[in-house]
Amino acid sequence: MSTDYADIAARYERMRANNGEPARQIDRKRFFDLLEVLPPLHWTRRSDTESFMMMECQTANLYTWCARVGNGDEATYWEMIAPQDCTHWDILRAVAIVEPAE
Repeated sequence: MSTDYADIAARYERMRANNGEPARQIDRKRFFDLLEVLPPLHWTRRSDTESFMMMECQTANLYTWCARVGNGDEATYWEMIAPQDCTHWDILRAVAIVEPAE
């Protein structure tokens, strides 16, 4: 299978132009594979949510972020490409979780 480098370059250009890629739901196994492959950065756990950033950059200042919302069998898992300066709440907003009132 050959790699189409033009497609890869186009994807990275879209990521840079859009400041990332939207969140997509992933399974529990993928979430834990990403969590355990390298030490996570910005790892945050609050109540029934969790997020972290992969230490390897995708392109420019864009990184892979993952989030867990809920616990046990009710949990959903998410992956997205976003800037490195995102917060836990930025990531949760991206997967449609509302920040609690202050």
